[in-house]
Amino acid sequence: MLGIGLSLQPQATGQVPVPLPPGFNWNSAAHPVSITRSAAGFRSETAPRDLVDPAIWTGAALHVDGVAGDDANSGLGATDGDFSAAKRTIWAAFVAGNATNAPYRVIVKPGAFEESAFTRNGNDEPSQPVAVIGWGGDVMYRTGPWSVAWTDAGGTFSAGISAVKRAFRTDVRNPRGLYSELTEVADPATCATTPDSWCDDGGIVHVNIGGTPGAGDVALIRSFHGARFLTHADDLYLENIHCQGGITGALHCDGPADRNVVAVNCSFRYSAPSNPASPLDAARVRRTNGLAAFFDCDASFGAKDGWSFHEDGHAGLHVLLERCTGSDNGAFGATSVNALSTHDAIRMIALGGTFGWSRVGTEVHCIQTTESFLAGCRAVARDIDGTSVAYKCSNPSFMWLLDAVADADGAAANHAIEANAGTVFTRGFQALSGGIETSSGGSVSPF
Repeated sequence: MLGIGLSLQPQATGQVPVPLPPGFNWNSAAHPVSITRSAAGFRSETAPRDLVDPAIWTGAALHVDGVAGDDANSGLGATDGDFSAAKRTIWAAFVAGNATNAPYRVIVKPGAFEESAFTRNGNDEPSQPVAVIGWGGDVMYRTGPWSVAWTDAGGTFSAGISAVKRAFRTDVRNPRGLYSELTEVADPATCATTPDSWCDDGGIVHVNIGGTPGAGDVALIRSFHGARFLTHADDLYLENIHCQGGITGALHCDGPADRNVVAVNCSFRYSAPSNPASPLDAARVRRTNGLAAFFDCDASFGAKDGWSFHEDGHAGLHVLLERCTGSDNGAFGATSVNALSTHDAIRMIALGGTFGWSRVGTEVHCIQTTESFLAGCRAVARDIDGTSVAYKCSNPSFMWLLDAVADADGAAANHAIEANAGTVFTRGFQALSGGIETSSGGSVSPF
């Protein structure tokens, strides 16, 4: 086990304040944080709902009931949680909320939504500050059907469903508790002889899972947009929202904007591009001057990265991840895959997250002139391209690792930390496996 620097020792009771590292240029005036540590780990002492426009919480509340609702209804209730006049789709609530020309919230009864029920395949996005909230439970959205009627096709089981891009077994989970992906093969004959495989035969999907699949045993991810916000440029708040699939990512915030993006208890998984040669991320926030804050959220099985943050010419993005996770990312021919990546001049704080098991790349990768402070995080690298890297700091970027853990193993070269021209500072760092690699003037030292 490799240890670099000294660890802050938690007290037996109470919370210990944790200052930001010297030299870390987080904009505390715009985005104040008060980090503490206790026996439960690191936290930012942040109230997520306070991070978005307060008018959201006093504006109109549009209700959605995916079973008993009707898009012809007003969506309005006497109080929050009154679904008596609920709409049926989330996009219809966006249309009604936009018509108020003021901030609003969409209150969704827990349940399952599919195909284009979120933004009508990207055609109806919010145009005001908005919150989308699962009311007391989880809202599940999939860019494909939740129930499939399978027909015995002799060696495979088939269903007439078009534009399927990925397929997963929901009845068999991997060690992270996620769906197990089926291998895509060329044709029904190959599928019939290949266990845990699938193919698309001209709009007829065939699967072979070794028996008769139940109606909900296979998740077919179709070529629809997920939670796509490409034109929305105001504050966005998500709570209890779980998105599966998406050709531009399960969550994609892309429009140039000065705003905050906040999510609590959400997941963004199983993204599937319309063109496999252009795989995109599970959760992607770009061109945002403001705070992207995620609490207890997961971004996994992205076609490329899990969490991906870019400024791309619109400077000022700060990222706060608290108890977030990301795993099993990378599909098709994707290379340089990361469970978590920051680019440009982004500033990031990550507290208590676990990231790992990407296909080809680095688990936590900070690039260009980013500055990142990770406390209590864990990165597990098990790469297939010959090099496993847990934490990587590239170009003239800076990374601070406080009580972080690395586990890089299973490849010809295993790096707990790689500083490729970047500067890494550590305190209480533990490498369960893997060594330290520096190149192009990069360095690793205590702080």
